[in-house]
Amino acid sequence: MSLISAGQLRHRVTVLTPASTVDAYGARSTTLTTGPTLFAEVRSTGATETEYGDGTAMRTIYQVRCRYTSGVNAGIDATSILDYRGDQLQVQGWTREREEEDVMLIDCVRVA
Repeated sequence: MSLISAGQLRHRVTVLTPASTVDAYGARSTTLTTGPTLFAEVRSTGATETEYGDGTAMRTIYQVRCRYTSGVNAGIDATSILDYRGDQLQVQGWTREREEEDVMLIDCVRVA
């Protein structure tokens, strides 16, 4: 039995998987393949600033909470990107909230 209700899953995220190809000249290019769309709860859990030469870079950290489905969520790994409202969230790792429940927590960092 899951403790996550449908009302908590207000957001939609789309799983994007990078795929690399090599053209005739040997140049590598990466494209993003669109995967399943998940209903989720997306929360910003923190942010950090890093100073570089002439400016500052902001890094926003998110936690995405969704239902775990082995066929859908099994393909999410550290190379996956979640598209959330036009922002790309790079997956850092994921865990199951409790093994007996179907709740998955995905830690992400905003990259674009």
